[in-house]
Amino acid sequence: MTKTYGVLLLAVTTCSCWVLTSCEPHEGGPPSHAEWEMTFHDEFEGNGVNWDVWESSAGPRGKDHPEGRWPENNVVKDGILYQVTKRENPPRGGKEWSSAHIWTRTFTQKYGYFECRIRYGRYLNNAFWLFRPPGKRYPDPPHFEIDINEGHTPRDVAMTLHFYIYPEGEKVGDIYSTNKTWKAPMDLDRDFHVYACEWNEQEIIWYFDGQPVRRLKNPVCHAPADVRLSTVIMTRALEKDGIDIATMDGVSMAVDWVRVYRKKRDLHRPKLPELEAYKVPEVVKRDRQVAPAAKKTLLFKDGFESVAPGSLPNGWEIGDGQPAVAEDKPQGRKKPLAKDNKVLKLNPGDYVFRMLDTPVTDRMEVEFDTYTPWRKDGLLFVTLGDFRKDAPELRKTSYYTGDIGPYIHWTRHFISYYTEKDKWTPFAQWGRNRWGHFRFVLDIGKGVFDCYEGKNAPKFIGGGVFRHHQKAAKGIGLRHRGKSESVFVDNVTVRALAE
Repeated sequence: MTKTYGVLLLAVTTCSCWVLTSCEPHEGGPPSHAEWEMTFHDEFEGNGVNWDVWESSAGPRGKDHPEGRWPENNVVKDGILYQVTKRENPPRGGKEWSSAHIWTRTFTQKYGYFECRIRYGRYLNNAFWLFRPPGKRYPDPPHFEIDINEGHTPRDVAMTLHFYIYPEGEKVGDIYSTNKTWKAPMDLDRDFHVYACEWNEQEIIWYFDGQPVRRLKNPVCHAPADVRLSTVIMTRALEKDGIDIATMDGVSMAVDWVRVYRKKRDLHRPKLPELEAYKVPEVVKRDRQVAPAAKKTLLFKDGFESVAPGSLPNGWEIGDGQPAVAEDKPQGRKKPLAKDNKVLKLNPGDYVFRMLDTPVTDRMEVEFDTYTPWRKDGLLFVTLGDFRKDAPELRKTSYYTGDIGPYIHWTRHFISYYTEKDKWTPFAQWGRNRWGHFRFVLDIGKGVFDCYEGKNAPKFIGGGVFRHHQKAAKGIGLRHRGKSESVFVDNVTVRALAE
């Protein structure tokens, strides 16, 4: 196999349009709109991986993954690196399967052109990426991950950016992601193709066989990162297609070479795809909107202490799933919130509601303790109007047509409200892995709410507006609108407010 590299200025032959129909095999090299110098390459022409250049994972992955990753799964033969998937018998590190992950031991670079010639392995996440993770290797921000490609057979080219934003005074950042999957016009496990990205101070441009296919404004990626190659068994894809995981034994991602360049100077302005910009969500701040009330009338209060685990208090009804009172003690709880340590537990998809004996058309107050795991989507709180709970076929949709607002969701970093006009709008941030006490003061007639936090909820933290489909609150609903881990609610109190 003949490999060419090491030119300073490379003219690249590509298809003329961004929607590929056919292309000659691409031999690699940076785009011709600039002059480049090579700073790193590995052609994998030796008898094995050069461990002076690369480091490797050596251990099992997390509980949700079937494999471990080991150095010996990286096999070099005839100028090709094979990241081999193996069945481990007996299991190794508690895992029945293994795959591979390597990264540059000392080489890092800020900005440049990064390319790799790869042939996909079927039902693998075929990954070529740049990484600057939080931790000992990179103690200081910025931290980010540029996935040049996390490709899936037969034709998916997945181009993703993950990056951290550190709120003022916080040592732990919030992670954001923007993804775009491009469909190639050929099956990518049949032959080698070149996957690349041009990364500069202003933007990140993804390439397939020398042609730009995505262009994104660079949000925070302004520091050196290392270069990585890895595979993951795509168990969901196997299950979707009804393929036995046993067929993965021996499947590999094949890597012909990896090359990195630094730009010396621009030569001309290239024709590129439209620039995308990821807007980091920001809290929309509002002043208080709901007038204080002189009179409060208790409508109901539930602490769940006297309720048998696995059931619900009188008046509460199941919408979806199996919401129930439980004795679970969520991670991070420092002390019981109730004397019997019982809480309302919601798993993903669970929905529970409670109607009021008397509808509220003026103002009302809803107060409760809640726990949503940090960096997870969790609790959704709504007030309810009229809906058809007696029609089973309409149950799922009727809860939403009956929602009058506020439509409030605890997400990974924020508490947000929703309307058809504003979509999801953050109105406050929330702390990590801890119980919070919240009080919502609602003006049903005006369609606005204020939110308070803390013991006895004295601290105003923001507010928003309703979806406001109806003019009377007839109940409240609680739903787990996430995909993993339970959320918990305790000490629910609802009051009507008046002058």
